[in-house]
Amino acid sequence: MDSAKEMARDMLEAINVESTGLLKAVAKGFISFPVSLGYLGYDFMDTEHRRENLEDKHRLARLVKNGAFNRGAIEQVISVSLNNFVALVNSERTAPVVKNISGALVGKMIFTEFTGFKLGETLTSRGVSAFFAGSSVGLLLSLGAETSRAIYTSRYLKGRNPVLHYKLMILGDLDLLYFLVEDIVKPFELACDVGDRNPAEFDKICEFFFGGI
Repeated sequence: MDSAKEMARDMLEAINVESTGLLKAVAKGFISFPVSLGYLGYDFMDTEHRRENLEDKHRLARLVKNGAFNRGAIEQVISVSLNNFVALVNSERTAPVVKNISGALVGKMIFTEFTGFKLGETLTSRGVSAFFAGSSVGLLLSLGAETSRAIYTSRYLKGRNPVLHYKLMILGDLDLLYFLVEDIVKPFELACDVGDRNPAEFDKICEFFFGGI
């Protein structure tokens, strides 16, 4: 039960626009910067994947050249990343539980959207808003080292979730932008892992999540 609540809190925090802001973005940027430098150093020493890394750098360069790094691309990456979570939500079980909870997330999203299969669109919209409300400064602070981070985050995604990696890649190499939204979508991916192993526990996570804990 406690773990279900904790996962639900992480999911709510990930898409909570109100919790973001300039100070949080700056702090996130300074935390992210050494992480990005770590990826840059690893890239320099990783001679085993030198050719693959070069190919990925060319893919990323094409993304930038074609103007694909924009709000629409971020929205696509978040939407595709959340699709599995949305597909696992048992609306018949979850909706009656959270319908009458005061101040619930579903109430803020309008309950009819939840029952009308617009959940994915609504969660994506909140995720995109959270990204642009809290990440812009952090991106600028670590811009110089992000190529290596993009490459290795994409590669790690391919190892743990090859289906999602492929879906993003065929959309135009959007797997290389996954690192930008990982903090937002990762809690939902972890919830899906629970759903694959324990559907009843996943339903509990959803009840806490849509009920706002």
